[in-house]
Amino acid sequence: MRKSQLMIAGSIIGLAIAASMPAMAQSQQKDDNAEEQEEASSSKAIIVTGSRIARPTLESNVPITTVDVAELTERGDISLGDALNDLPSLRSTFSSGNSSRFIGTTGLNVLDLRGLGTSRTLVLVNGRRHVSADAGNYLVDVNTIPTDLLERVDVVTGGSSSIYGSDAIAGVVNFVLRRDYDGIAARAQSGISSRGDRATNFVSLTAGKNFADGRGNVAMALEYGRAAPLFFRDRDELTGAYSGRCQFQLTENTVGEPAAGNGTSDTTFLCGINNASISDGGTIGTIDASSSAARRYLRFDSAGNVFLDTPTRGFSAFGSGNQQGGEGSTLRNTGSLAVGVERYSANFLGSFEFSEALRFFSEAKYVRTIATGEGQPSFFSGGPQTRSGPALSCSNGFLTPSALATLQTYGLCTTPTGTIPMSRFNVDFGGRGERQVRETYRVVAGFDGTFNDDWRYEIFGNYGRFENKGRSVNNLLLRDINGNVDGFGLASDAVLAPASFTGTNFELNSQGQRVICRVNAVTNTRPDCVPLNMFGHGSPSQAALDFINTEGERTAFAEQINFGGFVSGDLSQLFELPGGPIGFAFGAEYRSERAGEYYDDLTAAGATFLNALQPFTPPNLNVVDIFGEVRVPLLRDLPFANNLEITAAARMSDYNTATDKVWSYNVGGIYSPVSDIKLRVNYSESVRAPTQSDLYSTASQNFAQIADPCDSANIGGNPNRAANCAAAGVPTTANAAVVAACAGSSFPAVVGQAWQNCLARTSSTGFASGGNPTLVEERGKSWTVGAIFEPSFIPGLNFTVDYYKIDVENLISALGAGQIISLCYDNASGINNPFCATVNRDPATGLFVQPAVISGGINFAAQKTEGIDFDVSYRKSFDNGQSFELRAIATYLLTLDNYTNPQNPLDLNRQKSELGDPSFAANIRASYDFGGFELSWTTRYIGKQTIGSYETQNQYQGICPTTGLTGIGTGTCTAGEVTTLAPQNADAFPQVYYPDAWYHNARIDIDVADKMDFYFGVDNLFDRKPPLGLLGTAGGDPYDSFGRYFYTGLRLEF
Repeated sequence: MRKSQLMIAGSIIGLAIAASMPAMAQSQQKDDNAEEQEEASSSKAIIVTGSRIARPTLESNVPITTVDVAELTERGDISLGDALNDLPSLRSTFSSGNSSRFIGTTGLNVLDLRGLGTSRTLVLVNGRRHVSADAGNYLVDVNTIPTDLLERVDVVTGGSSSIYGSDAIAGVVNFVLRRDYDGIAARAQSGISSRGDRATNFVSLTAGKNFADGRGNVAMALEYGRAAPLFFRDRDELTGAYSGRCQFQLTENTVGEPAAGNGTSDTTFLCGINNASISDGGTIGTIDASSSAARRYLRFDSAGNVFLDTPTRGFSAFGSGNQQGGEGSTLRNTGSLAVGVERYSANFLGSFEFSEALRFFSEAKYVRTIATGEGQPSFFSGGPQTRSGPALSCSNGFLTPSALATLQTYGLCTTPTGTIPMSRFNVDFGGRGERQVRETYRVVAGFDGTFNDDWRYEIFGNYGRFENKGRSVNNLLLRDINGNVDGFGLASDAVLAPASFTGTNFELNSQGQRVICRVNAVTNTRPDCVPLNMFGHGSPSQAALDFINTEGERTAFAEQINFGGFVSGDLSQLFELPGGPIGFAFGAEYRSERAGEYYDDLTAAGATFLNALQPFTPPNLNVVDIFGEVRVPLLRDLPFANNLEITAAARMSDYNTATDKVWSYNVGGIYSPVSDIKLRVNYSESVRAPTQSDLYSTASQNFAQIADPCDSANIGGNPNRAANCAAAGVPTTANAAVVAACAGSSFPAVVGQAWQNCLARTSSTGFASGGNPTLVEERGKSWTVGAIFEPSFIPGLNFTVDYYKIDVENLISALGAGQIISLCYDNASGINNPFCATVNRDPATGLFVQPAVISGGINFAAQKTEGIDFDVSYRKSFDNGQSFELRAIATYLLTLDNYTNPQNPLDLNRQKSELGDPSFAANIRASYDFGGFELSWTTRYIGKQTIGSYETQNQYQGICPTTGLTGIGTGTCTAGEVTTLAPQNADAFPQVYYPDAWYHNARIDIDVADKMDFYFGVDNLFDRKPPLGLLGTAGGDPYDSFGRYFYTGLRLEF
């Protein structure tokens, strides 16, 4: 009911009156089309993205990259977010290929400018905020923005909080919608990969009408898009889903090897790799010692028989759990290379000018998105640790006589009461996945106008709501909400049915005998329980799977209420400077954010294989802003001073959180000695206030592989550990309690033996992470310096170069569980520190108690980045009506460093050149219009990126660990100081970098009739694959996993 009402309300508002006042076009590409040039030259004043002051030219003192919508839609993929992620200045942190990495984010496309994090990029539509697509985090799904009503996208580099408010630390991405659209247009497009998958379809209808002698306008856009999912199993040649992974595999024993290496690579790039200790049908264990060159494992085949797997090559002697060949699991039989998305959207714009002093405008939209993604199935690793499987009974009703005899040959199941510890990757249970249904509503309405020729005003109201209903499928049920064994625990404990059993909830084993759940052996107390056959891939029946699998439910919402207004003008009625009148703008804004997130009872209770997730019901976040801006034109139209102006802006924000009152500001200037050259500079201090999730998120369960510093294998890693571990009560040798706790694990304990954390050694450790209400704002400082060259002697040529430097301080960062534990026990001041207060151990055994660690965000980290942007365009029109266009956009990354060591703020981690952040990236587009026939070619270049972390095989700036150590080129260093260190492992990989990559797209547009355009294109023309085992699914991974992709479309105008 509410959805229908909102759609009707939006339609009435959009059709009856108003369209928003988008910021008037600005661009360094002033010659992109003749119409824009004519409009710019004839307009009395122009509003530029990054300012609210009208000015006589398109000049801006901040770097702005403008991308026309045509450049973003000249591709087969229908994701606007993916198209923007291909820009060199944006990092592919959330894309169609990697958005399913986190719970609830499947299908989101969120922008990450400069690699500083999605939360530090502010996304606007027509200069105004947009409701979030993630409850409690202010992240805009840019795929909810209408493609065919979009005019251009402005990407502003550098802090802009003084203009637009919180979050604009890296910059702003402003989506500018078309204004006063008049006509009817339809577009249809379909695409498919050269392998016949990842089909896409898109259709749109856009209609607009000017009326009342051009004073009013209404416009509407209806769009539908669908992209089919692409799974790991669809691309075995890329993922190794069936044939085995291709990866850098450890092939050398590195024990005792110095960091400088021995001249032999520790790894070799191999294919056909799978995991040795786990399989899709079930692995029992190995019959070989850990030092064996190739450990052989006992496994179940699809018929339930036990066999000894003999791989082609094993790597256990090198400390690796992988093997080449054999029947171990590839871990890639399930999973998404690209999520499936289906999207419906309706967008309405309208405006009516009553007079120059009064114009009413509004926007209204409704978008429904259905996104599906698949991840790994449930799995068990055997033994008593976290995510361990059941101890299957040797008298299990599905165990065949042949399998039992084979097990007994190897000393297992010698008695009927014996158990079988099984490791199993449950592919036949179904891949755990998400189905997310998202609905986005947004209505903007307001008034603007001009008076006294020199003054403008705007007042607006902006309401947005996002609703999400998600389902996690194939979620294994372990217990009921009261903690009693249920689902899988009941069904896997299968026994032969007694003759007295009369129920129908049984399965037949290979001998034709009835098998039931043990819980029903006396009376059929659980008639819904169907026994589960775990022995062999494909053995479980559908009835059993229906009993053990459940669907988790998640509902979430985000709501934004935003009111604001400003007045801008100049002081020409009082006085003018040699460069013109002083311009100004001032105003105020109010914003309120609401959010909530809820889970079904089983998920909240941690009764399923999914992490235990708690409801999130934060208080509202409210902020009141007042802001001002000034432009001072000092000189104009003078020799060697064609233009000289300075600008400044400030904003005070008052939050109802610990952030309280904060200021942000910027100051900049433009100097143009001659009309062909413009120099610009800007300095800003911006803020990012903590979000509701940062502040109030409920502690939820997570898992990580954690090396216990107190383990005998690690105790010598720091001079403070032994004393701190002893002070914390961790035993140095195993006692009877430790022996009992470690029984059945891969590392059984013996009384008096050196203490080891058997659970942490063999499995992931549970920890809890949540919000911190004492967090305050992050602060960013940015410098930009640039130049624009528009040589009058080469008409149509435009060249822009800009240097940027952004430092983020007081950054909110959640320490990893392993990092917290190390900071606890490596602390020189003992265990009375805030880190040890969050660590939980069993006092009797010293082993971790779940959750082992409780973590939350802290204001302590920092980021620094700097680089140079290039933007070159050239357009040439010929007398015969033909034209040629060329544009190149590039970024050279000079620095991208993270500072996340709370004990030493100078300790940096270099991110530049690592995966997702190449030193150099570029896009080049060339087109030739023959008049009714256009050819275009687009090239994307991605520079080389390190295979591991940069520090692994390169000299790096790091913390001197020991006084007297010889730093590279610095002599001896003092412990704790920053110096140049040798690579951490010079021989880690046979090469340091993934090679650079070139992607080429080609397209042809043909005007087949008046107002009818047909187009055909090929993306990734040469079928370039991700290099060296990459899949394009990691966060920031910029590579294309779709391969060669064909698409065709038709545009009609009426």
